[in-house]
Amino acid sequence: MDETEIVKSSLFYKEINALLRDQFSTIKQNITPRYEQLLKNRRFDNPLPIICQFEYGYSNWNKQWRLELDFDEYQWSNKTVKPHFLNALVYLSIGKESIGLKHQLCSSFNDELEPMQSEKIEHQKLNDADVVAEKIRELNQFLKQVPEAFLQEIEKINFNELEYMMHPKIQEKWKQGYLPGFDCITMGEGDIIIGNAYSTYDPNNGETKQYWSPLCDTTLESIEKYDDDIWTEIDIFHGAFEYENQKFVFGDGGMGNEGYVASTALNGILNWAIFFTFSNPIHKAEVKDHHLICYGDSGTIIDIDLNNITKVKVTQQNDWLR
Repeated sequence: MDETEIVKSSLFYKEINALLRDQFSTIKQNITPRYEQLLKNRRFDNPLPIICQFEYGYSNWNKQWRLELDFDEYQWSNKTVKPHFLNALVYLSIGKESIGLKHQLCSSFNDELEPMQSEKIEHQKLNDADVVAEKIRELNQFLKQVPEAFLQEIEKINFNELEYMMHPKIQEKWKQGYLPGFDCITMGEGDIIIGNAYSTYDPNNGETKQYWSPLCDTTLESIEKYDDDIWTEIDIFHGAFEYENQKFVFGDGGMGNEGYVASTALNGILNWAIFFTFSNPIHKAEVKDHHLICYGDSGTIIDIDLNNITKVKVTQQNDWLR
């Protein structure tokens, strides 16, 4: 039996694994309401969830159990040139004759929380009931302190300095001149709002009316799970303009019936884009009373409420003039 099998089959490992799986989940449930209120008070809208990871592979068969803020979608700290992190962890490393064990609260926002040294425990003691009971008591004491300590460290975070990263594939495709080619709003950070686009025809007067409304939320990954050929080439027409620290661009899709409008940051990063399969190329856009008005070259006029871009009204030029 090798050292990994010795450790994993031991009373020590089984007891600690069960304890941490139970307690970290409970701690997360206890922290979450106060944490969500804190984010609300700070007016922080970007996702920053608390997650649990159990028996997380760290190096070879070494393991970590973690309660942490998920900073994966944020740019690294300019101060430390390292990733942001805040976690309560228990770390176990396996050697040939002993294991290393440590538990601590770690934060990139607090220089006083330095990494600790691991305690060495010989393999032969891993099935000693007294040793196991003592380690369980130590861990329980640590876990009792985690909720308040974790929240206190969150209070030290300057959320205004956290820079949320945009979705890399959506941004890269945008730079290459592509958008998802169906009625939807594509957000630069990765969310996609599917649009319900349909038209009605009145035989009494021969009028056709077009409608667009949000249908459901999804993600790029969810869509590409079933179809990875969703991208349509787009062109940016002349007439782009700046408004309230953003830039509006517009143009056509790969087919003659398609059009789109998009908001970008002034450096070209995509904030959001709305693709229409019925508008024909959008050749002009303007802002009126905080509404973005887009004109398709077939007479379609699309009114987007910039206070809530899911509010989209579609008319024809004749309707607009009435």
